[in-house]
Amino acid sequence: MKRAAKVLTGFAALTLALTACGTGGSAAPTQATTDGELQTVNVGAVPVVDVAALYIGENEGYFEEEGIALNIEFGQGSAAMIPALLNGQYDIQYGGSVNLLQAVGSGLPLVATAVGGRTTGVVGEDHGGVVVPADSDIQSAKDLEGKTVAVNALKGLHEVFLWSAITKDGGDPSKVNFVELALPDMGAALESGQIDAASTAEPFLGVLLGGGMRLAVSTYAEADPDLVTALYFTTAEKASTDRDLIERFNRALEKSFAYADENPDAVRAELSNFTQIDPALIDTMILTNFTWGLSEADLQLIADLAADAGTLEDPDDAAEKAGAFVAAG
Repeated sequence: MKRAAKVLTGFAALTLALTACGTGGSAAPTQATTDGELQTVNVGAVPVVDVAALYIGENEGYFEEEGIALNIEFGQGSAAMIPALLNGQYDIQYGGSVNLLQAVGSGLPLVATAVGGRTTGVVGEDHGGVVVPADSDIQSAKDLEGKTVAVNALKGLHEVFLWSAITKDGGDPSKVNFVELALPDMGAALESGQIDAASTAEPFLGVLLGGGMRLAVSTYAEADPDLVTALYFTTAEKASTDRDLIERFNRALEKSFAYADENPDAVRAELSNFTQIDPALIDTMILTNFTWGLSEADLQLIADLAADAGTLEDPDDAAEKAGAFVAAG
C-alpha cells in the first residue's frame, strides 16, 4: 500500500495549503461501468482496528457485488490526509470524527458519509482509554487535574473526549497539562515519568496494559456511551456529483459491518495484514463497536463536545454542513 507523503499540522495549515494549490484538480465523478469491469475506489485511511471492515468486505465479495474494487492507501493521520482527499487523490477517507467536524468548522467542504467506528459504551471494556503506571494515584478522570497527559494530537479526538470525561467526573479539564506525543512513544514516556498518563487506543492500549500499565479512564465511553469515534467522509462536490458511488460503497460497507459484528474472529484475523501487532495481543484486543448507522444527532454530539473543549467555534453550523449527505437521505 502507498503511504500519504504530505503531513500538515492544524486545520489552519490545511486551509492555507488548499488555498495555495486549489481544489480544481479533483478527479472526475466515478462512473459505473457497463461491461462488468470493477471501478477502483481510492480510500485514504489510518491503520487502525476499524479498517478491518474494509478487508472483510473485500474477502466476502460485498464491494465486488457493488461493482467496486478498493484501493486502500494508508497515511499518518486523518487531518494530514485531508488535502489529498480535496485534491482528488482519494474518493473517500476514513478518519477521526472530531477531525472531520473541526475541518468543516474551519471552512473545508467535506461531508460525513458513514460511520467508521463507535465506542462500545462499556466503561473498562472499550477500545480507547487513559493508562497510568500501576502505582499511580490517578483513579478516575477527575484525578487528571494538575497532571501531564499525553495525547497523539493537541485539540484532537482524545483531548476533546477527555475534556468531556473529566467534566462529567466533576473535574476541571483546563487544569490538565495536555502534551502531544506519538502513540508508539507513550509507553516509554510513562515508564520514565515524563508524563503522568497517556490517552491511547487499540492496538496501543492493549500493548500498554499487557506491559503492566493500568486503565484509569475509558475515554470514549465516559465521554458518551453512544459516541461515534470515526467516520467515512468525502468532499461535498463528490457527494453531490457522484452520489451513486457513495451509496454503493455504503451498501457494501454496511454488509461488512454486520459481518464484522457477528464474526469478531474474522476482524482479528485481518489485523496482521495492515498493522504491526504482536499476535499474542490480538486475541485480547478490544474491538470497535461495528453498529451501523449515522445520524445528524451523532454529528451534533461530536460538534458539541468539540465546542465544549474550545476547539470548534460554531458547532451547529459544523454539524449541519458535515451532515448534509446524511440529511439528504
